[in-house]
Amino acid sequence: MPDLTPAARTAATGEDIWLLRRRDVTVAELVITGSDFPWLHANVRPRAGFQELRRLFDDELRLLDHLDADYAAWERAYTRIRRAVSLIAPDGHAVPEFLLHIDGQEAWWRWSDEPFPPQR
Repeated sequence: MPDLTPAARTAATGEDIWLLRRRDVTVAELVITGSDFPWLHANVRPRAGFQELRRLFDDELRLLDHLDADYAAWERAYTRIRRAVSLIAPDGHAVPEFLLHIDGQEAWWRWSDEPFPPQR
């Protein structure tokens, strides 16, 4: 399917789809499968360019499993993800804040429509 806006893709397929972008290139579609507020769950449909990012998500999950032992290491890993990608909501806007995990073909995340205040 051509690179439609998330809203157009949702209308065309009937699926609720978020996009994962690197710069202006869509590297994955996140097709909603359910939710557990505040988390959304989705199947990952990777596209060209996603494989280059896979290691970032694998590293983040590995460190998440040991969050209590080394929070700073997890935070550095997640910062690399945030610098590499943006998350586009079905209405087409990039959400300013999100916490996204990807494990294989499954993704789960939460987001905020408002930027978080700068940390001091």
